[in-house]
Amino acid sequence: MKKAISVLLLGLALAAGLSGCGYPELYERILVHGIGVDLCPEGYRVTVRSSSSAEDEGEELFTCQGETVLEALSSLSLSTGREPFYSHNYLVVFGKECARQGLDRCLDFFIRYYNTRPAVSVFLAEDTAEAVLSVERDGKLLKMSQLEALGSGGRYNGQSAHVELLDFVNGVLREGGSPVLPVLAAEEEGVRATGTAYFEGCRLKSTLDLDQSRGFLAASDRLEQGELVVSGPELGTVTLSLKESSARVRLDSLEAGPSFTVSIEVQADVSAKAGGSGGPDFYPSLERAAGELLAGQAESAIRQAVVEDRCDIFGFGNQIYRQRPGYWRENGENWKELMGGGSYQVQARVTVRRLEEETLRGMG
Repeated sequence: MKKAISVLLLGLALAAGLSGCGYPELYERILVHGIGVDLCPEGYRVTVRSSSSAEDEGEELFTCQGETVLEALSSLSLSTGREPFYSHNYLVVFGKECARQGLDRCLDFFIRYYNTRPAVSVFLAEDTAEAVLSVERDGKLLKMSQLEALGSGGRYNGQSAHVELLDFVNGVLREGGSPVLPVLAAEEEGVRATGTAYFEGCRLKSTLDLDQSRGFLAASDRLEQGELVVSGPELGTVTLSLKESSARVRLDSLEAGPSFTVSIEVQADVSAKAGGSGGPDFYPSLERAAGELLAGQAESAIRQAVVEDRCDIFGFGNQIYRQRPGYWRENGENWKELMGGGSYQVQARVTVRRLEEETLRGMG
């Protein structure tokens, strides 16, 4: 009997000890769903979207300031009486001015802090992160799950990159490389992806528009789906649905400077057609025009980012680093100058699945 009582008392003591370990109840926590970081005179202005449950219904909006991102976020408990909890976070949005000054000043918190998730979607705001996270639709704040989908939506529209926090950090650390972020703009009707930003280290350099972004995705083997509109006197206006894509970068020579060939292969279907004469040459002409258009978009992205701005978002330098390590040891420090004088040839072949000519004439 004494032994049973002793076991019972020991169990109660353990239960009391565990209950006093300091783990807050759910109602004592702010479940963070989105974080926006803007630069301000005092340091950082941080916008937080959160809820009191694991679902994103009834989200709240908070803003806080501090000399560091962590200090700003820690001050949330002063105004809410609750502890921030980050394991439900969907995304991080950085303001444009914050990126201009360098994201290295605030990235460390998201990588190092024990309570954060580094595998979250990351975006750059066209203006401020606060404006993006404050957008409302039908009188309610836009759900963070919907906003996060704009990043993964790039696999469907073919004009927006999907970047997670670790992707960005790896892009900064990769030999010869430069990281990218998708750009979001806050508008009256919601939030829209407007292009791809690229960085020199952690500092914003410039942005690609949507067409250049498609070229970047195609040339870097990241294009999955999307729509490509091709026009011509004989073709009319044809909308192609891109179904499958692959790309290969070949290092041709290093003798007179780096020389690369980018080969892109795309499968597509005709989704819509207006005008044009059709005829037996319709498909060959369409495939040729679509290939030239896609190659031109990739060339434009290479010309702007790599040749003009010396930001290697395509990984050309990393390919040299892996294939010709001796050359890289001798010339890696001068890669910015070398890439600007390099030669980059783009070949794009689009194969369109055939339809019956009678159907095409009926659509014309």
